[in-house]
Amino acid sequence: IGSLAGADIPLLKLALPIGISFYTFQALSYVVDVYRGDTPAQKNWINLAAYIVLFPQLIAGPIVRYSDVADQIEERKKMGRMNRDTFFAQFGIGVERFAMGVGKKVIIANALGELAKTLYASQEPSVVLYWVAMAAFALQIYFDFSGYSDMAIGMGRMLGFRFLENFNYPFISKSITEFWRRWQMSLGTWFRDYVYI
Repeated sequence: IGSLAGADIPLLKLALPIGISFYTFQALSYVVDVYRGDTPAQKNWINLAAYIVLFPQLIAGPIVRYSDVADQIEERKKMGRMNRDTFFAQFGIGVERFAMGVGKKVIIANALGELAKTLYASQEPSVVLYWVAMAAFALQIYFDFSGYSDMAIGMGRMLGFRFLENFNYPFISKSITEFWRRWQMSLGTWFRDYVYI
């Protein structure tokens, strides 16, 4: 039970779906784009639902806009079954990208996380040790997010969708502004287009 200005407010115990923020971002971008006239309203509720619950990227991004995948959803319906060669080529590219993401997460990010944890728990702290621990932690966060994004992009490709890139080597940035533009690019552009503007 929480208290706000002396009033007791009971906590709600609701089970929310995983990725609720991504559902929200996608639904809001669709509504705003239709309102602005940037994209026509989708008359087929199945197509709209397919866009909102497009599962490969719901947990960790990238945030996919309706205008980016609307044509892909329509093309898939018109095309029916893809040419086998095209399907296997796209599926192979997706598997490769997914495997790269798993490698970033499992091999690199997890190892860097263990290194950072070990260094922070050291009994003989030093300035150099903390700098190395901080660098390990920063790289762990990057490879975690980047790995998940690669897995989502790869899984989307396996299903026949092309999602936009989400990370563009942020640690080579020359300024904080450039770093923000290169880090979680879909989130940055979403906030720019739907919140700030």
